[in-house]
Amino acid sequence: MRTLSDLANVLIGCRIVNRTRWERAARAGGGDPGATLDALTAHPPDWYTATPGDTGEVPPGLSEYQRGVIDLWLEGDQTPIERQLTVNQFLLLEKLGEGGQGEVYRGRQLNPPRFVAIKTLTRDTETSRARFEQEARAMMKIQHPSVARFYLYERVRDEDNKPTNEYLIAMELVDGNDLHRMVRWSGPIPWQFAVKWGIDLLGGLAVIHQNGFIHRDVKPANVIPLGPPPEAGTRPNETAAKLLDFGAVGTVEGAAVSRSGRRVFVGTREYAPPEQWAERVVPASDLYALGGTLFYALTGRPPYEVEGRDAVAFMKAHSRAPIPLATDFNSNVPEKLSWLLQRMLAKRADDRGTAVELIEEFRELLPVNDAPAKPVKSARKSKSAQPAPIPARRPLASSETEAQGALDRVFGPVLTIFERVFLPSRLRPTPGTAHPFGERIASLIRQPIVLLVFVLIAALFVFWIVW
Repeated sequence: MRTLSDLANVLIGCRIVNRTRWERAARAGGGDPGATLDALTAHPPDWYTATPGDTGEVPPGLSEYQRGVIDLWLEGDQTPIERQLTVNQFLLLEKLGEGGQGEVYRGRQLNPPRFVAIKTLTRDTETSRARFEQEARAMMKIQHPSVARFYLYERVRDEDNKPTNEYLIAMELVDGNDLHRMVRWSGPIPWQFAVKWGIDLLGGLAVIHQNGFIHRDVKPANVIPLGPPPEAGTRPNETAAKLLDFGAVGTVEGAAVSRSGRRVFVGTREYAPPEQWAERVVPASDLYALGGTLFYALTGRPPYEVEGRDAVAFMKAHSRAPIPLATDFNSNVPEKLSWLLQRMLAKRADDRGTAVELIEEFRELLPVNDAPAKPVKSARKSKSAQPAPIPARRPLASSETEAQGALDRVFGPVLTIFERVFLPSRLRPTPGTAHPFGERIASLIRQPIVLLVFVLIAALFVFWIVW
């Protein structure tokens, strides 16, 4: 049976309270553990002093996480309590996440005093350690306001100050809801904010790429919008966006390799470009994922949706399906922005440009006077709305436009027949929307049987010409 004296030794030893504070709480609790913990919780903790960057909210003496760990320990839980309350020089205040590799906590560093995010590696394998170390190395080198700051990488020590097989990374704690939750709860954001956040995130990616790294998992859940809500009356420049989670980071020269030596997929299915499915990521792979992330922010859905999140279906959609236009799902999105996102979602990595190039193109879309955003209308287009034109990398001359129109008139019906026969429904052009002639041809010839038919037709044509 654990006693108040045992609990005092734990909390004082973990530096959660000092002895004077404990004795005062114990007297107020009258010897009852629950009442003593209530007394500790009712007042700010000894370790807390406001520091720049704090939210202004004074924390309770014990967080809900700490109180839960202590209650279980008092009830007889055999898990060592010290490791659940503190790690090295950090107090653990809240568990933010947990996975197969380790855990993420909201914590308090005692020296220097600041709130931090603490990521621990608890899986002791060579591959896990190598990936964790690479994550730390990448964060050490990346210094940009749109990327969470790195603080510390070190080995976890036990209660006797001896090194264990665990490691930790301490980094900037970015409070707030991620972009995925924001859009899911509040709907698509005004396009001005998507442009501003796109500039922020492209700046961070430019620095990541310049240092020889690729993030490999840009997605709405890894983006935290900062500042006032993106709504009517708020100026885009009053807000910002920050990129988190380097757990999937890779080097420009390297690729994901499993312990057995086989290549493995790393990333998120909804936002992974075609080359990532072949584990051949390049810096432009991050631009594709960011394009999909901004597409989600503007429309409330990823570029491609697959029932059951089937991996093979996602791979085919990213590799073969026509590139969607944001204007088809949200009529408030300017055509130029929709075209820019379509460029970022290009199937070929070389067609996406670079982060530095895209920053300049996004800046051209920002309102000159940075006016407050207008209220967002319904994101879904009405039936009477006309589909947006398909963009080109450069404006088409009138002769080119006429030539494309002639091709569509002559060969369009034939292509439609081929698409209905040989393409799965999810890969066919959406009825009522325009798709470039060349893109439709490309989607078809990616199907082996269609390519074979085309080759046979070409061979017959050559045979007819010769004879």
